Amino acid sequence: MYQTSDNYKAKIYQPSTKHLLKIYINDIEINSKYILDCKFSQTLFDNGELTLGSVSSQAAELKLYKEAVPETINKVYIESGIAEEVIPIGYFNLEDITKNDDYSVTLKLLDYMIKFEANYEASKLNYPCKLINILQDICLKVGVELRFYLFF
Repeated sequence: MYQTSDNYKAKIYQPSTKHLLKIYINDIEINSKYILDCKFSQTLFDNGELTLGSVSSQAAELKLYKEAVPETINKVYIESGIAEEVIPIGYFNLEDITKNDDYSVTLKLLDYMIKFEANYEASKLNYPCKLINILQDICLKVGVELRFYLFF
């Protein structure tokens, strides 16, 4: 979870605050004038089962003008916030693209949590090992970059 500043918390709900939405496709920022709509949703119980330790995958639906969308989409990154503080929403996989009749496209996206829905084979690790070694191995196998920060 991202920790916001007290300034952000004080300003975010004020009617006069201008909210930012930044969308990057293939590391290139989409000009805000080409963003028509953005909706986020999360589903935790899509199969009717609760599993302890489950984490929901976040979905996003973007409607953009066609001219702003490249032919090939390798990754989508979204940020939001206010002028003084931009908050990372995350990286997303393209699940579906719909070309609309009104010169726009709709992108259906899922965040990288969906990549963890895979069987994990840990037999090639040397045991005993640390949990960080298992986490690094899992991320390597599913293709998710592992970032962690040390604060002193």
